[in-house]
Amino acid sequence: MAENGLLEPLLNHLLEGSEEIQMEMANYLGDISLGHDGKTHVAERASTALINMVHRGNTLSRRAAFKALSQISSYHPNVEVLTKAGVVQTMVEEMFSRRIYSEPMNSKSEASAILANVFEAGIDLENLHVNSHGHKLHSDYVVYNIIDMLKNSSPDELSINIIRVLLCLTKSPKSMGTIVSVVKETEASYTLVELINNPREELVVAAIKLLVTLSPFIGHMLVDRLCMICDQPDNLVLGNCLTTQISEKQAVSVQFLAKLPHQNLRLNLALASNNKVPTILERINQIQSTWTGTSRYARPYLEGLVGILVRFTTTLYEPYILSLARKYNFTAVFTKLLMRASSDEVQRLSAIGLENLSSESVNLSRPPQKTKTKSLGLFYSQKFPSLGASKKRKTQPCPVHRGLCSSHDTFCLLEANAVERLLGCLDHENAEVVEAALSALCTLLDDKVDVDKSVSILTKVNTIKHVLNVVKDYGQDGLLQKSFWIIERFLMRGGDKSTSDISQDKQLPALLVSAFHHGGGNTRQIAEKILRYLNKMPETTLSHCTF
Repeated sequence: MAENGLLEPLLNHLLEGSEEIQMEMANYLGDISLGHDGKTHVAERASTALINMVHRGNTLSRRAAFKALSQISSYHPNVEVLTKAGVVQTMVEEMFSRRIYSEPMNSKSEASAILANVFEAGIDLENLHVNSHGHKLHSDYVVYNIIDMLKNSSPDELSINIIRVLLCLTKSPKSMGTIVSVVKETEASYTLVELINNPREELVVAAIKLLVTLSPFIGHMLVDRLCMICDQPDNLVLGNCLTTQISEKQAVSVQFLAKLPHQNLRLNLALASNNKVPTILERINQIQSTWTGTSRYARPYLEGLVGILVRFTTTLYEPYILSLARKYNFTAVFTKLLMRASSDEVQRLSAIGLENLSSESVNLSRPPQKTKTKSLGLFYSQKFPSLGASKKRKTQPCPVHRGLCSSHDTFCLLEANAVERLLGCLDHENAEVVEAALSALCTLLDDKVDVDKSVSILTKVNTIKHVLNVVKDYGQDGLLQKSFWIIERFLMRGGDKSTSDISQDKQLPALLVSAFHHGGGNTRQIAEKILRYLNKMPETTLSHCTF
């Protein structure tokens, strides 16, 4: 009857029957497949009874109650009923305090699974009390005990559920702070990194997801742990041989490497060794040409691979990494990725990569060497005009970087034809992509380059028109600051044409005044400079400044 939706007789026996009958009914509830309505009905009628069985029942009754609670807690709308019935406090007690040494089942694993189900439903964790002593979830007592179970030699199932609980707790700022503190003070970071080598893929994925979440807070510590284990960076990049499907493990592995601190040279060198860069590039090409639609993990896997390439661009001072960036023409790689628009994140990362590369162009560009054999050169240029023209192009200094430039060797954005691609990104709907593209363009207007020549070149491709559109379309302070900075450079160094183009924009003055009054410190300063240059400062502000 219960299997066909007639649950009342079973629930009546569960609530009113003897201990043996209750055990049998709870077993049925754990075994049969319940629909959403059935799970809700059971939760409303039987939650308290099942929790009491966990507290007071014998081993068989407790096992049956855990099975039933696991099923009804898997349906997230039941979380409120279960929480009111005391499921959180009961499961925490099972995990931390209760000891039944003669019991063959692992009640900690069962309890942690139910607790994870409840937390994953999205309940408010900030003020949730877990025991009669007043401890809250974010307290040192709770977090330490949870992590302590993880660091001991625990069954895989328990470790998975513990990590699920911790991942839920990281969504609470208070709990996250406590978790980071406890991980720093204990051996938990070693344990989590070691779990990456566990043969059970579900546990590996869970561990890496937690590591990704913790990486902004303890990234360098995790790098140290990772590099202490031989070949682990290699394994995370290469994983299993790819066929037609990309696994979740492969996706989260490269995402983890991409999220760790980019400027950590130790990890970057480990990732650059053993011919991994061509493997990464090959897989990027394969995903874009073949696998984009074949796996739900193709996009995060691609984003992780591109993120690893971006890592290298932050440590170009290391000769080996510089040689790799030149050998595989990273500038061209990122420019192509910018064009293909595989995802917003790929475009954002590609723009960041181009920014980092372009920042080094002025240091890598060298003035052309004067040839001593002018007569021989003249002979060749007269006899072979095309050869002479080609040689002239190669020795022509870059107007922006004042030396010989190329996409390969100096990462010049002009030589890579990346400027127009970056300008195209300024029309993107994603503000983060726009900001990354602006940052890359700003490298062409830095004080170290020939700003006058750069402004002249950028004027020819209507750069200021694109930047003015950004100011109109976006109100984020970071975007406005970069946009205003570019506008100011064009006003100061672009001559009458740039001044005319900017001053003719009717919306700009009002946007500048708004930024002057409401923007951040740097944004306000740049907005004020532009307003004064255009003679558009509000009179009330001028009067206030005068007195």
